[in-house]
Amino acid sequence: MQKLKKIVKKLLREAGWDLMKVDLRHNEIRARATMKGALKWLGGQNIPVATVLDVGASNGCWAEECMTFVNAENYVLFEPQPVHSKSLDTFASKSPHPVKLVRKAVGATEGLTFFDASEPFSGVLSDHTGENMIEVPVTTIDNTMRESGLKGPFLLKLDTHGYEPSILEGAKETLPECSVIIIEAYNFRISNEAILFWELCTFLAKQGFRCVDLVDVTHREMDSALWQMDLVFIRDDWAGFSKQRFR
Repeated sequence: MQKLKKIVKKLLREAGWDLMKVDLRHNEIRARATMKGALKWLGGQNIPVATVLDVGASNGCWAEECMTFVNAENYVLFEPQPVHSKSLDTFASKSPHPVKLVRKAVGATEGLTFFDASEPFSGVLSDHTGENMIEVPVTTIDNTMRESGLKGPFLLKLDTHGYEPSILEGAKETLPECSVIIIEAYNFRISNEAILFWELCTFLAKQGFRCVDLVDVTHREMDSALWQMDLVFIRDDWAGFSKQRFR
């Protein structure tokens, strides 16, 4: 058998291939370090979530995956880009849960702002116009929750490319009702108001949250430096935080 393996390996190498033993445990670890892995973990922790607030919903793909694992009754999707309107309408019509679509950007106050719509999945807000900029209405999370009448506990997800401080400023009433917060965080100041990932952790710690997961880590192309990741925060009174051991 060993002789046969050597022959097979030699033939594969000559063809430009290599034969390696698959480490199933390694594959499990890699799968766990993804958003899907984080949502699956959250779904198994019995953390109460009544309403999911998806800020930066794009075409609804994240909310759809969230529904697979998190037991929440209502979903509110915030997305100002018209390019996603049709996909969001389709998603809402087929969703097994009630979906409220808010076709506005989210910030600290109500009003109007400019939005860079050049990239459908990575648009950012701006206070001035320019090429590929569109004018969009802005709302706050607090105002939307008051108007909707929806109740917590909330899972708040932000995919907002550096505008988290303004959004959180407009969610002062909602934050105390959140049980989970998921934020795409950065290691660089990608906008004038952007805060670094460790500053975000410090801010939310003062609100009673603690980071419990870090997934989908990305390194930038120019020098492979840490660029971004998704951080998952839950209430700091979670029983798991009291256990100071690995196994």
